[in-house]
Amino acid sequence: MRMFKDFPEAQNEIKRDLAELGVDVQPETMQDKVVAGDSDFLTKELSNYIYTVLHPNYNEIEGVHEAWVQAEWKDRLVGNLNPGKAWRERPEIWKDLLERDRGMRRGTNPPSRFAYTYSERMGGRHIDYIIDELKIHPHSRQLWLPVWSTVDETRRGERRVPCSLGYWFVQREGALSLTYMMRSCDLFTHYPNDVALAVMMLHYVAKLTGYKVGPFVHFVGSFHVYQKDVKDVF
Repeated sequence: MRMFKDFPEAQNEIKRDLAELGVDVQPETMQDKVVAGDSDFLTKELSNYIYTVLHPNYNEIEGVHEAWVQAEWKDRLVGNLNPGKAWRERPEIWKDLLERDRGMRRGTNPPSRFAYTYSERMGGRHIDYIIDELKIHPHSRQLWLPVWSTVDETRRGERRVPCSLGYWFVQREGALSLTYMMRSCDLFTHYPNDVALAVMMLHYVAKLTGYKVGPFVHFVGSFHVYQKDVKDVF
């Protein structure tokens, strides 16, 4: 596992690792879109990449889309929002991912929704459960905030499924650490924002429970960049 002092150091080294050690893979799908044979989506990938940032500071993360992150954080704190408000801050990314609500009967005019949102999966009261449990059992090893659901087993390749698996909090010696588990992470389009939101949540929970902010640990099964974005990364 790589250890970094801060995010500037981490981001520079992650890019270097991906450029030098990444292998080329041509995926069949990206989200719910077929990209087999599309050279734009030829993927340079690092598998099972894990690193730690000892002093995680949200303001030091390069490339954050500030308006979207702040709106998404509000959506997650409210909980159970779909589509929520954040997507309107990045319509070029999210608009095409809206889908008609498949749960409504034929002949109606269902609203556009996403296959899932993080606000639905882990927002609102779910974060509060972590805070409450930390106050009762400060040394618990069970502080897991899941995102991936069993429903995703039937959606793979057909509908969007979460890139994030979940978040594990652990408090030791007065410091609260967070391990962020992802099955897949696009370094160019989503990495800065996903990590920023995770670090914001770490600081939020630490403040409400009275602990110092400890290290941020990040595991990514597929850490990648698409050919169409390579020129903007390396």
